[in-house]
Amino acid sequence: MKLILPSAMRAGSRPGDAVVCFRAGNSVSWSDFSRDLALVRARVGAARKERWILSCEDGYHFLCAVIAVLQLKKEALLCANTTPSFLAEIVDGSTGYLCDERFGGFPTVADILNPDESPEVPVDLSFPPIDPITARIVLHTSGSTGRPKAFPKRLTELETEVGELVALWGGLLEGRRVYATVNHQHIYGFLFAALLPLAAGMPLYRDLVRYPESLEALGDPRPVLVCSPAFLKRVAETDYATRPFVEPLIFSSGGVLPPPVAREVEARLGSAPLEIYGSTETGGIAHRRSVHEASWLPFPRNQVRIDEEGRVVVASPYILDPAGFVSGDLARWVGEGRFALEGRSDLIVKIEEKRVSLAEVETRLMESSFVKDACAVALSGKRQYLGAAVALNDEGKKRFAGVPKKDINAHFRDHLAAFLEGAVIPKKWRFVDSIPRNTQDKVLRADVAALFAGHDGVLVRSTSVDGNRARIELVVGAESPFFDGHFPSYKLLPAVAQFDIAMRLGAELLGTTKRIRAIQRVKFKSPISPGVALTLSLTHDSEAGRLQFEYAAADTGAEYSGGSITLEKS
Repeated sequence: MKLILPSAMRAGSRPGDAVVCFRAGNSVSWSDFSRDLALVRARVGAARKERWILSCEDGYHFLCAVIAVLQLKKEALLCANTTPSFLAEIVDGSTGYLCDERFGGFPTVADILNPDESPEVPVDLSFPPIDPITARIVLHTSGSTGRPKAFPKRLTELETEVGELVALWGGLLEGRRVYATVNHQHIYGFLFAALLPLAAGMPLYRDLVRYPESLEALGDPRPVLVCSPAFLKRVAETDYATRPFVEPLIFSSGGVLPPPVAREVEARLGSAPLEIYGSTETGGIAHRRSVHEASWLPFPRNQVRIDEEGRVVVASPYILDPAGFVSGDLARWVGEGRFALEGRSDLIVKIEEKRVSLAEVETRLMESSFVKDACAVALSGKRQYLGAAVALNDEGKKRFAGVPKKDINAHFRDHLAAFLEGAVIPKKWRFVDSIPRNTQDKVLRADVAALFAGHDGVLVRSTSVDGNRARIELVVGAESPFFDGHFPSYKLLPAVAQFDIAMRLGAELLGTTKRIRAIQRVKFKSPISPGVALTLSLTHDSEAGRLQFEYAAADTGAEYSGGSITLEKS
C-alpha cells in the first residue's frame, strides 16, 4: 500500500486514472481531482477569506474543499451543523463558506465544479505544498447543549495518526474501497472516511450509507465500512436475504459497542467489528474486537496510564501537550498491557452517601437478556435517588406484553439487587422505545431526565425574564401524559398541551391568570415530537389582556407554532 499524506501530495503522486471517489458506476480519477482542486483553489483564493466553514456531505466535494483550503494556507472549520444559530457563534467577517447549500453569497463546491455554473478561471494543475505544522483544521461540537466548542488540530498530528492506522492495518486495507455511515465533519469520520482513503489510495464512496438495508445493494464483497455503534445496532436488528459480504472490514467508533450487538453484526455481515476508543482531543487511544476481548489495547505509539483517581491519561504524537490529556473515562489495568473501561468520572454520583457509577447501573441492566439499551440518571426530591430508562429488545417486549408496569419495575429491581445495594437501586422506571441519543450516539441525559420531570413530563432547562417577556428552554419527554391518547401511531404534542404549558409558565414567570377567554391567530407550522429541545417565548400585554407564545427549535430557531391567548381579567 503506497501511503501519500496530503502534505506530500503532488500532481504526479498517483497515476492519472487512479480512482479517488466513486458512486453508481461513475468514478472520479486523480486527474479529475487535480483539475477540480485547481477550480476550488481559484474560487477560494479570489474570495480573500482566511477561515472557511466546510460542510459538504458529498465525500468528494468535501475532499476538494478541505485540501484546496489547506493548500491556500487558510483555516478549515469542519462543521456538521450549519444552522444559523450555530454559525452565528463561530463566524466573523473573515469567514467564507463551502457547504452543501449556498451561504452568504458563496457558491457550493458543486457550483464551482459545474461548468455551466462556474465562470472560466485560470487553472493551475500543480499541487501547492501544505505545511503540516502550520496547516490548521478546527473541529466543532454540535452546539446543541450550549455554545459550540472548537477543537483546533494541526495537520501533522492527523497525518501521524493516519500513518499509524496504515502501519497497523495496511495489510487488511489493501485493495479495498471505503464506505462511510458517519459524517466526515467529526474526527473519526474525518480520519477514517476522508484522510485515510485519500492518503492510502483507497477509492471512497461519495455518499453516506444511511440505512443498514442499503448494504445489500453495495455489490462489494470486501468493503471497508466506517460505522457508528448506532448504525451497527440497527444492523443487528436487520434481516438480510443473504449475507451481503464475503470479507468486510468493519470499524466502529463514537461510543462503546455492546458485545451482544458485535456478535449479531458478525453473524449478519460476516466479520466482527473493530472498535476504536478515542476522542476529539486525543484521536485514537486504543482498539479491540469485543467478540474476542472485552478489554482495550492501546495503539503502539500511545502512552496510556491510569491516574490516582482512576482516569485514563494518554500521551501520544497526536496530542500537542507533552503532559498528555486527562480524559473523563475511568479504567483499570487487566494485564498484558490492556485496560478495561469502567464508566465516566462525571457519571459518579452520591446516593445516600454512597458513590454510585451510573455506567455500572446501565451495564448491569444491559446484561439482562430483555434489554436493548438503558440509561440511569440522578434525580432529586426530598433526597437524591436514581431513575432508569430502559429500552426493551424484542424478547423483552414479548416477555412483558400485558404485564403491569409495577411488576416490570420489580423484575428489574430484583435483577439489579444481585449487584447493587438496595439504597442505590433506581426508584423510578421508564420503559421507552429508544434511549435519546445524538448523531454521534452519545446519550442525551437531559432528555432522559425529562422523562421523570413531574407529572406532565415537562423538563424546564432554563428560564429568563425581562419585564413582560420570558424565554424558556424545555423538553417534553416521551413518557409525558400529554402524548397519551393523541395520534397513537405517531406521538405528537397536541395543541391543547402547548396551550397548557404556555399558560402555566406564563402564570409562574409573568404572573398572568390561568383563565382563557379566547385563543386567536394560532398557527402550527411543524409538529413537535417527544424529546425535542424547545424554546418557548412568552410576551404578556397586560393592557390588552393577551399572552403571546411561540414554540421554536432550541438549536435552529425553526418555528413550530405560535399564537395569542386572550385572558380573562383576574
